[in-house]
Amino acid sequence: MPSPSPQPDRVRLAWPVLIRAAAALAFGGATVFWGRPTTAGAAWVFAAYVWLLLADEVWLLRSERPGPSRGSALTGLVGFALAAIAAVVPLVAPADGVLAGTGAAALVLVGASDVARGLIARRAPSSGVAPLARDLLLVGIVTVGAGILLPFFAGLGPHAILGVAGGAAVIAGVLLAIAGLSLRHDAAAAARVA
Repeated sequence: MPSPSPQPDRVRLAWPVLIRAAAALAFGGATVFWGRPTTAGAAWVFAAYVWLLLADEVWLLRSERPGPSRGSALTGLVGFALAAIAAVVPLVAPADGVLAGTGAAALVLVGASDVARGLIARRAPSSGVAPLARDLLLVGIVTVGAGILLPFFAGLGPHAILGVAGGAAVIAGVLLAIAGLSLRHDAAAAARVA
């Protein structure tokens, strides 16, 4: 009996990657075009973005075939869940310093999770997320970098804080859009050959 083609799995991975890219690009666009955000408004937008990232990470983990290893799944879920919790703090205590600090923590957690999952996928080429190993590493490095920089912009107000986070989101969104479209194209090309 022939083994099932891995190409449908690439298509299954493409959708959560493309949705995360769209969320990142929408968040980045909002940060660019929102001229004078309030701290509370910036906190709500940032929290919504991080919660979308968590939902998308759950979808990506569920889309992996074969399923993610326990270490990979925990790395994804714990990092993104802690980031989502951190993103809620400025909703309760809206202050620029709180937004920058918890935003930095959230971005570092998300980025570190992506880097770790990328490294795990590189070591286990048969893992379900292996086609995204390089992309997760790049997106993770960009996100961690933005998280490290974010506290330095706390004194400049919510527009600057959102600008740093949004800049990283735009870069991540472009990288993920290319990755998602590549997954779809590779699957379509393989289907035509088969």
